[in-house]
Amino acid sequence: MSDNRSDILVIGGGIVGLSTAWYLRRAGASVAVLSRDPVATGSSAGNAGMIVPSHVVPLSAPGVISQGLRWLLNPASPFYIKARLDPDLLRWIWTFRAHCTSRHVAYAAPILAGLSLASVRLYDELQDTIGDYGWLQTGLMMVYRSEKYREENERGADVAAALGLRIRRLDEAATRAIEPAIRSRVTGSVLYEDDGRVDPDALLARLAAALRVAGVRIEEGVDVRSLERTASGMRVSTKVGAHEADRVVLAAGAWSSRLARTVGLRLPVQPAKGYSITIPTPSEGAPRIPMILSEDKVTVTPMPGRIRFGGTLALGDFDPSVDPRRYAPIRDQARAYGPEVPDADLAADRAWSGFRPASPDGLPIVGPVRGNERLVLATGHGMMGITLGPVTGRLVADLAAGTSPVVDPAPFDPARF
Repeated sequence: MSDNRSDILVIGGGIVGLSTAWYLRRAGASVAVLSRDPVATGSSAGNAGMIVPSHVVPLSAPGVISQGLRWLLNPASPFYIKARLDPDLLRWIWTFRAHCTSRHVAYAAPILAGLSLASVRLYDELQDTIGDYGWLQTGLMMVYRSEKYREENERGADVAAALGLRIRRLDEAATRAIEPAIRSRVTGSVLYEDDGRVDPDALLARLAAALRVAGVRIEEGVDVRSLERTASGMRVSTKVGAHEADRVVLAAGAWSSRLARTVGLRLPVQPAKGYSITIPTPSEGAPRIPMILSEDKVTVTPMPGRIRFGGTLALGDFDPSVDPRRYAPIRDQARAYGPEVPDADLAADRAWSGFRPASPDGLPIVGPVRGNERLVLATGHGMMGITLGPVTGRLVADLAAGTSPVVDPAPFDPARF
């Protein structure tokens, strides 16, 4: 076998791609990974680091379209669609709109809950195998201050509780007793006890190191140009050469749709841009439990030695710039929790931005392409990539090996679109 041929070639060095390579290698396959960016620098590295079985309601939920249209007029809004005459974006919005129904939520919620809880179990196993990467099942607090968001959180809690997730509904006193470091005004919260957090940088670094020890070749900074089906498998053309494999797993996140197009596949995945900023853990009053501030749409995640604040969702293009108006709520929370941090360190040009791969129905797209089973998709995770990385990798490996899949693959079949 030449250096540029593998049983399976994984395109993408984020948590989904690396997890896929991990479980494929454990199943005995010869695996190589091509990563557009250096490992631990893409969207998987800059995300909030939250593991969220609580997020059972997909982005495509009733009211999202009407709320989004109102937010489009607000330059500081957390949800934004950058309008442009792009047939793929218009098709995505139309499909998304069709899924913003109560019926779809009732269908998708148990699927997302089962998928997320399976990933939690795999995170336990993975940390035992590759070493500590900050995984703790700390729980997650959905914090609110207004009656509107109390009602919204209560509805979400009802859905989660009906699916068997462990929740606690807390008033202000109980919220502050569990997390005394909260610096926002609150009237209550919902505590999701099955949730937790990881240190994304440590996770990706440890997983990449373990893959290399296991004999997986990881090539970083590879600009993949196109995919091509051949008589014996798949060819992947890059800026500097070509790679061949029996099968290719396309786990390139938000860039997956561009590469899929080179083999004639219109993949409904749009880039969902988000921001984050990370500060050192303050010497006093550091939070212990990840939180989502409902009104501000800002996440707060304590990690070893630091706290990460994140938020916003902007659909439309691959513009990496940070809009100071949308970044402002994230900066303000970081300033509240880290008053000793210089303002210059919280400026918009210090913020991280990245693109999450959003599918129009809020479910990942995982499985072989019908008519070209040598191409397997593993994308479309939206804001759930870090949560669903391990279970996605395990599912791809199970399908490749023909063994009983870790979860039912039918809801994630690429052919559903």
